[in-house]
Amino acid sequence: MHHFYFLYSHMILRKKVSYIKLFIPVLILICVSSCYKEVELPLDTTLVFELLVTPEMQEFIYDSRDTSYTISEADMEFTLDKQPLDLDEIRTRGKSALRFQRKSFLVKLKQPITLYSIDGSSVRNLSRFKLISMAMDYTYIENRIGLGILEAQELMPLFYRYVELKINGSTQGIYMLIEDPEKYYKEHGSEYILRRSYYNSIIDSEYDPSFHSIPRDDYEMRFKEIYSNLTLLHGEALFEALNQRLDLEQYFMKMGIDYLLQNGDYTDELYFYAVVKQDQIRFSIIPWDYDDLFRSQPHEVGITWGTGHLFGDRYYATHQDILDELGDKMIFSIEDDLDYAIAMDPFLYNRYERCLASMIQQINPADIDALFEQVKHELTPFYKRDEVIKQSQFDQDETNAGLWRENMEEKSAFIKNRLAVMKEQLNNIQP
Repeated sequence: MHHFYFLYSHMILRKKVSYIKLFIPVLILICVSSCYKEVELPLDTTLVFELLVTPEMQEFIYDSRDTSYTISEADMEFTLDKQPLDLDEIRTRGKSALRFQRKSFLVKLKQPITLYSIDGSSVRNLSRFKLISMAMDYTYIENRIGLGILEAQELMPLFYRYVELKINGSTQGIYMLIEDPEKYYKEHGSEYILRRSYYNSIIDSEYDPSFHSIPRDDYEMRFKEIYSNLTLLHGEALFEALNQRLDLEQYFMKMGIDYLLQNGDYTDELYFYAVVKQDQIRFSIIPWDYDDLFRSQPHEVGITWGTGHLFGDRYYATHQDILDELGDKMIFSIEDDLDYAIAMDPFLYNRYERCLASMIQQINPADIDALFEQVKHELTPFYKRDEVIKQSQFDQDETNAGLWRENMEEKSAFIKNRLAVMKEQLNNIQP
């Protein structure tokens, strides 16, 4: 991902009266208007978003925990490099981020921001995006590394980049701006998107029947059929049934990257959006939230909840229990029943391994070096500013420039070493 510059176009005077949507029933505040004008920013601008609210609201945001709410009050403004944006809604989000002072936010704009890549070769209009605080992302590189590798394999279609966020002039530190997947799907011919949860359920979904007018229940049933087929079929018949409902090549590649990066938690960090061809529903995927990389063991170890139960009650007291069940199979987590079926069904695993071999053979150490060099280029301006990096005191772990450089070197070496081991293990596999 490269630098970007922003063009604000045709922003007009708006007035908005709304009530705060806090789940805590005491704050009722009124939004007012702001003025908008066309501004073009230079290519090398460090993007700074700022939320302007009352001091009382600022303290409430800092002190609140474990509650998602919409922020809305009189004279509130949301700006980008001091230019007012035509804000529709801003609310706190993220189960983990809500436990910290530095909150993550969902932003909805009435007028989209037009984003260009630094060479002008691509353009993206965003009216909805998420500002991720990365409060559990040590030295702020894990999400970026994960997204970069996914993007290189054409598995990350969303726009993303580092930005700074301020509240009332006080920096909140480094944030990752990511295009909202629940907006992306509508702009790419889809009517339905869901976020997977534990036990093969749906934690959240959006439905907008503007293309095919397929009933919502049909989309949900199609997703559920992915899992119902796991216990009804096996071998090639299971592969065909799954592949009719889900882009298995995408899913295989995503599993392979999770194995490469030792992604410790991803069952509920995956979006499925429906693609309809010849009246047949087939899901594509959008991976999400790569802040649990480089883990020594997957999420399901020692956990009594969350592990799929379509194949009976599965509990893994230690990581060795998982390794004993997997053998030398190149799958990091079997928490979800779909991943477990892929690991245990010989035909499915063979197809997964062939897909993995094809992908891994195309990734070279030079690609990893280039990615880390790009991340270094993107983060250096932030790590040079003490007031920005000091905000990490409110994260799960504090950081500094020395720890960042050390972690960059360590993780780069880790990925390249693991890549070499995987290539050796897959050497005799024909894609």
